[in-house]
Formats: sequence, structure tokens, C-alpha cells
Amino acid sequence: MKTKITAGILLLLTFSLSFAQQKAIGEAPLDLENFSFKTDISSLLPEKYKSKDYPNAYEINIEGDRERSVMLTKEETFLNNYSPDKKRIGFKYSQINWSNIDKMAVFKNTYFQKISIATTNDDKIKAIGVVADEITKSDSENLLKLLTAKFGASQKKKSSWNQKLTIYEWTKPDRIIRFVTAYNDESTTLKIVLDQEKNTIENGAKEPHFVSYLFLIDPGSKAEVFGKLNSGDFVYLNEEVK
Repeated sequence: MKTKITAGILLLLTFSLSFAQQKAIGEAPLDLENFSFKTDISSLLPEKYKSKDYPNAYEINIEGDRERSVMLTKEETFLNNYSPDKKRIGFKYSQINWSNIDKMAVFKNTYFQKISIATTNDDKIKAIGVVADEITKSDSENLLKLLTAKFGASQKKKSSWNQKLTIYEWTKPDRIIRFVTAYNDESTTLKIVLDQEKNTIENGAKEPHFVSYLFLIDPGSKAEVFGKLNSGDFVYLNEEVK
């Protein structure tokens, strides 16, 4: 009996420490491999991040560096958004600026520069979306191998956003994982090169690359996620409905 009580205390202590170690976004990359949907949104985006200048916005200095500041905006999400009988189903926190050196989240040895979070009406996290931008085809393939090694064989689905894209899905008791990679030829991207020494501004060269999107979904909230989040990076989440 004594041994069982001790084991229970240790288990509870370990469980508590795992949550205590979860740092706010920007203080350390969000650990996707060990992420729990029991995580409170206020621990990821604490009160201190709320912008003093913009409503419904969070300003984050990456690792405390004011020169590497990103902003997340909070907006309502609706069912039947453009209908008179629209119904609010939660909130979406979207990162609106990023650089290729930012490390907002991590899975194994792959870092992601951009993050989005969807919550229920009472701010329970129901989906996390992260983006690895400006990567190579090899980088994307390696990430898929890491996901397969962790979660096993995947199911393949066609993207509703672009039928040429393949969504890889893994279903586990505590999470649904979806992964998709797109090619960006930068045909619609405007790049500007500023030379401060010469005081000149020029058009930058196009740099085609791959972009990988990784999503974690709470199985208990999937009815409010699949087919319901149709803006921002979450458009890559949805599968084609036959």
C-alpha cells in the first residue's frame, strides 16, 4: 500500500512538473511532441503580452529580444459566417509577421517560424497550426519521416484548398495530426532589398521554396475544426469532401 501511494505521488508530481515547464510562446519554442490540450491559452499568451496600442493583439519579443518582435491577433470564428444566422464557435489567434530565424514551435529537430491557435468559446485550445517556411523538399521529406517514426503509418487525403496537395493524417487517442507541404514559386511575392549604405531600394530575386504546415487537433473538438476553420493557415487543414 505504501509503495502504491508513493508511486501515485510521484506520478502526480511528474504530471504537474510537465505543465509547469510549459513556457509562454516566445520564451521558448512550443514543444509540439509533448503538447497537451489541457494547456491553458493564458499560459501560452499571458496577460503581459497584450498590446497597449492595438486591440485584441499580443506583442511578443522572441526570447526577450525587442528587435525580434511578432504580433498575434485574436478574432472570433463563426459557423455560417456570412449568413444572418451565423453562430460563434470560438476564437483564432493568428501570427501576422515572422522571419526565417524565429523559432515559435519545434517538433524533434524541426523549427517552425509561425503559429496559429484555435480555441472554443471558453478559450479551450482545440487546434494548433504551425508553419515551417522557406524550406527545401528534402527538409519536408525529413519532417514527414520524423512524423511517421513517431506516429506510425498515415492516411492520405486530398486538400480542399488545393487538390494537388496531399494531407497526411495520424489519429491518436489524445490528438489528430495533419501535415501538408506546398510549393511556393513566389510568383505573387514582392521582395524588396534595402541597402542602407547606398540608400537604395531594389526588387529582390525570387526564391522558390517549400512550406510545410503541421496541425494538432483535439479529437473532442474536431467537429468545430474540420471544415469550420477556413481562413489563414488553417485553410491547409481541411480535406476535400466527396
